[in-house]
Amino acid sequence: MRRLQVSSRAAQRAAAGHPWIYANEIRATLSDLVPGELVALQGKAGSPIGIGYANPHSLIAVRILAGEGETIDADFFAKKLAIADALRRRVRPGARAYRLCYGEGDDLPGLVVDRYDDVYVVASHTAGIDGLLHHVIAALVRDFDPRGILVKSDSSDRKLEGLTPRIEVVHGEMPAELEVEIEGARFVLDLAHGQKTGFFFDQADNRTWLAAHAAGARVLDAFSYVGAWGIRSALAGAKRVVCVDSSADAVRLGEQSAAASGVGDRVRFERADAFDDLAARVEREERFDIVVLDPPAFVKSRRKLDEGMRGYRSINRLGMTLVAPGGLLATSSCSRHVDPAAFVGMLQAAADDAKRPARILAIGRQAPDHPVPLKLPEAGYLDCIFLELGPCSK
Repeated sequence: MRRLQVSSRAAQRAAAGHPWIYANEIRATLSDLVPGELVALQGKAGSPIGIGYANPHSLIAVRILAGEGETIDADFFAKKLAIADALRRRVRPGARAYRLCYGEGDDLPGLVVDRYDDVYVVASHTAGIDGLLHHVIAALVRDFDPRGILVKSDSSDRKLEGLTPRIEVVHGEMPAELEVEIEGARFVLDLAHGQKTGFFFDQADNRTWLAAHAAGARVLDAFSYVGAWGIRSALAGAKRVVCVDSSADAVRLGEQSAAASGVGDRVRFERADAFDDLAARVEREERFDIVVLDPPAFVKSRRKLDEGMRGYRSINRLGMTLVAPGGLLATSSCSRHVDPAAFVGMLQAAADDAKRPARILAIGRQAPDHPVPLKLPEAGYLDCIFLELGPCSK
């Protein structure tokens, strides 16, 4: 295993628990490294730091995976996944669907594993994890008794690592559509072709907060995917829910999910571009007691920050306009390049645009099955803000 010496600053940061080494912190030429290659890291005086995997094409040149002298094999991943699962059993007692592994949050950078009852979806975001996936799969097969394992590695992050998408059943069987209980509802999911790894577990606690305020409400769930916000609201007593998504498959699965959850008579799915749909509803002067805005990440990189913030401001102005006086807006950003203060500032501007007074009732983050290491706040990407809207001031 090749040894790489890192700067004193990087060594100190790694000793404190930060798992990333940046390219300008390595005292060696990186061009001859193979993407995903395991390397032993050492400090200026040769003191051992740990074992990581490298990528010479990434700003994050090495991600630390293990301590000095550890063997990275199926046993290694089995121990890490057992610790990760113990946390989920504590924060999601009785649940059979959750994020089992959240990359750096579980000391396994680049690896995501979602559980759906006895089916598991594995996503690799890095060349290093790609080269170790056989160990991950072996650990899951041995210790979790899966009916099926799907590798669903098709995120945009892989392009930065020079990787191509991979979607493949690697163990057992994978039903074309799977019905599973999540958060007290029944969802029909297409894990191989749906968004991300099939479901968005990160909003679980935020959906619970909103459901507590949904009884008797008229709800609009924009960018709904399979309707997790809307269906949870209907189960909590919302009298009418409209879910809007641009994907025909998402709408179809959402309708099946609403029926399976017993709320198909109160939840309607419509296929439309959410921007256009929000604008059309504003033009028709529609009003809802609750509006949910849970869009995809508008800011994929820092270069896109200004453009993305304009997009957030636009949809939030429309969403605020649609909220009846005294009603709620649940609005989210899953863009890790948008910090919480900037998100609040954008909402202030959107409220001015809509001429609506607003006050923050609650601020939510990602659910605890997406833990954020204290020394790596970058792993926290989700902001969900609940606003109460007053009457229009114009």
